[in-house]
Parts: sequence; C-alpha cells; structure tokens
Amino acid sequence: MTKLHTSVAALQLVEKGLVTVDEDVSRLLPSFAEKEILTGFGDDGAPSTRKRKNPITLRLLLTHSAGAGYDFMSGDLAKVSKLRGPPKNPGTIDDAFDLPLLYEPGEAYAYSSSIDRVGQVIEKLTGQKLEDYMRQNIWEPLGMENTTFFVDNHPEIKARRVPMAFRADPSQPVVENADRKTFTTGLKEAFGGQGLLSSIKDYIKILHSLLVDDEKLLKKETAAALFQPQLTPASKASLLEQMKNPEWAVGDWPLTNEYDWGLGGILVDGDKHPYRKRGALLWGGAANLTWFIDRTAGVCGTFGTQVMPPSDPQVRPIFKAFEEETYRRAGKL
Repeated sequence: MTKLHTSVAALQLVEKGLVTVDEDVSRLLPSFAEKEILTGFGDDGAPSTRKRKNPITLRLLLTHSAGAGYDFMSGDLAKVSKLRGPPKNPGTIDDAFDLPLLYEPGEAYAYSSSIDRVGQVIEKLTGQKLEDYMRQNIWEPLGMENTTFFVDNHPEIKARRVPMAFRADPSQPVVENADRKTFTTGLKEAFGGQGLLSSIKDYIKILHSLLVDDEKLLKKETAAALFQPQLTPASKASLLEQMKNPEWAVGDWPLTNEYDWGLGGILVDGDKHPYRKRGALLWGGAANLTWFIDRTAGVCGTFGTQVMPPSDPQVRPIFKAFEEETYRRAGKL
C-alpha cells in the first residue's frame, strides 16, 4: 500500500510551490515522456505505436490516467514485455516499466505504474532519495518507526518481517515461502508505487492523520483534494467500465456505479453504498491488504494479510466483514 505515501509526499511538494498538479512534468520524467502510445501489433508481432499529444501532469499520474499500465494487468503490455526480453538494468523504475502507453493521457483509466513515476518526480524536485524524503516528512512526524523501502538496512525491522504466503489453489491453504519472488525482490531504488514494508500499527497513523485533518502531513485545503473527484469524464467512464468486474482490484467493490478517483485512491462518488459515505477514500495492496478513510462517517481502518495472489477469494469476504464491523462499532451503520 505504498501509493498513498507517495501521493501525500507529492502533494507536500505542491504546497511548497515546487510543482503544480496541472503543469506538464515531462521535463522531470524523460524516460516516461518519450513513451509512445501502443496502437497494435504488426503481422510480424512487433508493436506499433504513435507519438503522444497530451501533456503528462501530476494530477493524471496520481489518478492513474496518464496513459501507463501494468503488464500483469494488460495482455497487450504483457506481449510487449515478452518481446522486449530480459531487463537491461533490473531493479530500477525505468527498466521495470519500459513499456508504451495504453492511451492518450487524460482520456482513459488504467491502474498502473504512474505512482512510481510520481516517486521519480519527488526525487528530482527535492534532490533526495524517496526513502529519505518520506522518513523526514511523513514517517518521523507520525512516529512510524517500522516503515522502510530497504529492510536490509534495518535489521531490527527485518527480524520481525513476516514471510509471504501463497495460495496455488483457491480451495487449498496458503503456504509460506520466504524465498519466492515478490514485488520487493531485487529492487535497487525506492518505487513510489510498490515495495514499502511497514506494520499495520504504523500504517493506521497516516490514515488517522488524514481522517482527523491534523495538518501533520498536509494543510487542510490540500488534504481535501485527496477526497474530491479528479478524473476527466472519459477517464471516469473507463474506470466505471472496469468496476463492472469487482474482482479486478483487491477489496470489496459493490456494483454501485458510483466511483471516481481522488488524489490518493479510489473515491466513493455517490450515496448508494450501504455504509460508505460519499467522498470515502479507499484502496489496497497486492498481498491482500486494504485501507479506507471516510471523513463523513469519522472512521478509518486498514486490514492486512501476507497472502498472494491478489484478490484471494478466501480473503475477499473478510475485507467486507472488517470494514462493516468498523462502521458498526463506530455507530455509523
């Protein structure tokens, strides 16, 4: 659940006047800015592309509407990855996401590596490594002592790291396997969209800070943007189309057709949900983890496992049970 941390860090830079949410940040992302839009594949299987026309902005990056995708979620990008062959510089953002765009920025939605690019923007603008910036500006102010991208540099955290578990068959138990590759394996730099190691007790601190709006992380007017719809009409339509398959994302996603994207996660954009209020912000993580912040109801929460693959069918109903019980105990059902 790395992306929320990176989103908050980026908005801190907006507050400092180092960048705006709507300026073109292509100059800060040369590797990403040169990517062209995938248009298909030739008879020989080679990908065909065209040049991008629209600018790349922080708002589009933060809302997964800048054109990027993930090769494990897009068959076309998976095909490009296979054709590309082994990475030339493994463990880096530029190499891991050396893929074409799926669409013109601002004209669709695809869950993506765009927050990893936001991490690169943060490093360029601050002159700091993402780990160092977050430690000084997010983790230390909140007393988060068990959070890092590089657990090998923190033996006291590494000693308490829980092994990842895997479920090969939905009907079978999970099996721990500390040696199997995960999203943190082999990373040489901090990825803004994945790879953060933390504890549930640490993670709730960032959620609670944003819930009560204590301004330890963001000014009130900046934090408010996290909880406001940000997608263009075309991008929202694209997101809603994906939400027709609620199993594509980790979490509990009723078919309300009332979703948008804030600057830090998916946003409830209506009143049909039985207990989530309009403006509630939510998302999760690949190892079957979720978080939510509902300012109107006055609740936040985070639930975690160390289970792969994402959207495990045995864990999925627990997300709903945990969240619903949180609202119940708060007297908001």
